[in-house]
Amino acid sequence: MIKLIVLSGPTAVGKSSLSIKIAKKYNGEIINADASQFKRGLNIGTAKLTKEEMGNIKHHLIDIIDANDEFSINDYQLLARKTIDDIVSRNKLPIIVGGSGLYIDALISDYELNANKSDHKLLDELYKDYSNEQLYKELEALNKELASHTHPNNRNRVIRYIERAKQGSNFENHNAKLLYDCMFLFLNKERKLLYDDINQRTIEMINNNWIDECINLRNQGIDLYSIKEIGYKEIGLYLDNKMTKDEMIDSIQKATRHYAKRQITWFKNKSSHILVDANNLDFDNLCLNIEKFLNEKG
Repeated sequence: MIKLIVLSGPTAVGKSSLSIKIAKKYNGEIINADASQFKRGLNIGTAKLTKEEMGNIKHHLIDIIDANDEFSINDYQLLARKTIDDIVSRNKLPIIVGGSGLYIDALISDYELNANKSDHKLLDELYKDYSNEQLYKELEALNKELASHTHPNNRNRVIRYIERAKQGSNFENHNAKLLYDCMFLFLNKERKLLYDDINQRTIEMINNNWIDECINLRNQGIDLYSIKEIGYKEIGLYLDNKMTKDEMIDSIQKATRHYAKRQITWFKNKSSHILVDANNLDFDNLCLNIEKFLNEKG
């Protein structure tokens, strides 16, 4: 069975930097499992690494679709598995890194996903009079697990999950078997410190020309209000004088904190994992665990 490392955790906890250290030490390549980083042009707001920050480590499944395109879990499952096979064929270690738990689960387990596309026009018509909040509450009533892994304002995804919940398909097949020999690492830190980091990172993103990035997207004809990733709609409201700058920043910080909380809940309910303390990272001890895992017969 193919061995791979799965590094998960909430946004802003430091997954990217740790994954690069692991990849450098163990001849690895990184497969992105952060849905927001699939999209071209969303760079600052999704905390994408620059080429320099990647440190000559090959990263896969970043910038593979346009900003307003859809990329299903089924699409990810198929493409990421091919990527794992390619990495292994070159005698390198696949390292799955990200905070999108549904994508990770679909990749590593034998879930059978329906590749057929839904009739979104029919669904939109059914829910046309529902607000985003009402839709999200309906999803929560149907399936809290699915609801915990999407933002209430991600209308298309919420509607898609409502459909799946009504079909009895929630990707939570507890009888699913792992297709790979996985080492699960969960990077986390004390909640207040994480929230402080989220708040500070938001300010740094704004200072690092995130607003200019959004202006450039608009100049390309992209509707900021249709972008599901946190922050782009809020910056659109600011640019349209519907929010002050302080209100915009506060709204982004709040939404990101809520998203991090949902991620923590999701991953804590998952398979057994090694908890890695981001504030007191003992990399040498972590490496001992990784080496033990890699040397074990699968």
